[in-house]
Amino acid sequence: MKPWRLSISMLCGRVSRVEVVALRCCGYCARIVFRAGNVQVLEYAPGQPLWPELALLKARLRRCGVRQARLLQPESHDEIIGRPKLLEADPGLWLALK
Repeated sequence: MKPWRLSISMLCGRVSRVEVVALRCCGYCARIVFRAGNVQVLEYAPGQPLWPELALLKARLRRCGVRQARLLQPESHDEIIGRPKLLEADPGLWLALK
């Protein structure tokens, strides 16, 4: 999804929530969840869905009209170092983008 399309979707009220997924050693991915149920990924560059830095992604989301996003981390530090994984899924952390 292009950033200009996200701006229009935000203005029209079609977006349910924005999720920022932290991918280990890769970067960040922004998933846009629409009220209709479909999910799209915000592109960093043409054809590239991964953002190298969280600061760049937050600035772009802010310019598109997003005021808060949920930061998700699919792999916790405990799983990376070999401790047992959590019994419940991590609900994520709300990021204020003001």
